Amino acid sequence: MQYYAETAFFFEFTLFMRFRKHTALYSLFEPQEKTALLAARIVSGIHYYIKIVVYIGYIAFAVNRITSAINISSYNSSKLSLFTPKRLMIIRIGQWIIPLFFVLPTHSFPGFEFWFTITTSAIRLHNDDLSTAIIAYVDGFWCISTCLFCMVCYFLTTLIIRKSWKNVGKDSKKAARVAAERGLLISALVSFFVLTLNTIVQIVTILNSWGAMKNLLFIQDLSYPMIDLLYSHYPWALLVTSSVLRKQMIYDIKIFLRKTLKLDDASVVRVGHTVSPATMRTSTRAFF
Repeated sequence: MQYYAETAFFFEFTLFMRFRKHTALYSLFEPQEKTALLAARIVSGIHYYIKIVVYIGYIAFAVNRITSAINISSYNSSKLSLFTPKRLMIIRIGQWIIPLFFVLPTHSFPGFEFWFTITTSAIRLHNDDLSTAIIAYVDGFWCISTCLFCMVCYFLTTLIIRKSWKNVGKDSKKAARVAAERGLLISALVSFFVLTLNTIVQIVTILNSWGAMKNLLFIQDLSYPMIDLLYSHYPWALLVTSSVLRKQMIYDIKIFLRKTLKLDDASVVRVGHTVSPATMRTSTRAFF
């Protein structure tokens, strides 16, 4: 769930922010045209919408880690896990709907202005002072709140997993589950570390807007490449550090290809093996 949100964020940032700044989209915009003014509003709205989607994903991911660490149980157990298939569906829907209530008021209000300015080196996105302040505070609220919430969750999760690891003893099954939870926690902490850096940038930006750091002008110049670097980690941090995610992604791709290309009727189980209805045996051959 979080991986796909971060993937959407990566492509959105690459297309609308990085390519735009490096003049890759010059031919699509002309200053002061109505289409350009509308495009500026849409580009800004999509960017902040995806950011809140990712923030909500961070919160859900942190809750998932702490509840899973407490239970050390099957993810499909409706009695032991908060993340049942039905609840996961509700979380997915909420993750993509809730941000609309924070983005639409600022980006659909006709009194706010959004526009592009085209220079020889970049296409700049601007908006009026009031909308800039409101959007910055909303974004800062989500970023800082998410960071603090995740910090508490991951601190407790680390303590729980550490305690569970000490109590494993000779139970090999429990040891395997605890080891899996520890691996997933490491993946979560990698993304959380980047979120923490992003939160620091948000705080510095807010302080700079208040004039509290006006003598440190280099902070503002440093924040732009730092943000560019931070947003570029999506979604590779999770993909590289989590073998569970890699297996799940392979499984999802296989299911997508089955439905899209209408391949044979062989069933695909969660671990990625193909079960033939004719032989009813599991093989490790590639799905496609």
